Amino acid sequence: MISQLTRRERIAVALWIGIAIVAWNGLYDLLLARSTQNYLFRQAIHQAGLGPWIDMKIAMHIAVRDAIWIATLWGCILLLFGMTTIKLIKRNAEC
Repeated sequence: MISQLTRRERIAVALWIGIAIVAWNGLYDLLLARSTQNYLFRQAIHQAGLGPWIDMKIAMHIAVRDAIWIATLWGCILLLFGMTTIKLIKRNAEC
């Protein structure tokens, strides 16, 4: 049986969606910043003659792909936990 959400539950859903979006953005930014630093370090190693040449286009393509997947995974996990808590609280309130 599907029932309507109360005003408090709708606010909680909106807050959890907002938290998931903020977490996604923060994690995506963190992962891209770390990948950029890694690329610059590897390029400095190459320029010092101690390592192979790194193609920026390939390195950043991989970094963006990985950042999107990892940030989406964690955003979905947060959203799942949030919706589960709302469902459990609603079930306990009905008892």
